[in-house]
Amino acid sequence: MSLPTAVPLDEFTLPPGFEAVGIACGLKASGRPDLALLVADREWSAAGVFTTNRVVAAPVVWDRAVLQAQAGRVRALIANSGCANACTGARGEADTRQTAISVAALLNCEPEQVLVLST
Repeated sequence: MSLPTAVPLDEFTLPPGFEAVGIACGLKASGRPDLALLVADREWSAAGVFTTNRVVAAPVVWDRAVLQAQAGRVRALIANSGCANACTGARGEADTRQTAISVAALLNCEPEQVLVLST
């Protein structure tokens, strides 16, 4: 697997088997990078620390379920910056799931192996 390099990653040292890319997809008005993808060539162990707030964004609900169902075994993580996807109801849940489906299709893995983060 080889991801395109949209943002110089010289300052990052990734473990063997991992690739990462960051791009500007238009979430931030500044035009700065606002989407990142971290991919492994096989499943890796992941854990999450989540908000204790009673109001949680759709990606938090998704990631909690993924980590529990997959026993922390995932293939990818996609994160956006500039859109928390909070208080979005059914639409936010659908968008989160579709994000995981889209990433999974690119990587030939299951959507439940993709963590989705929004900030």
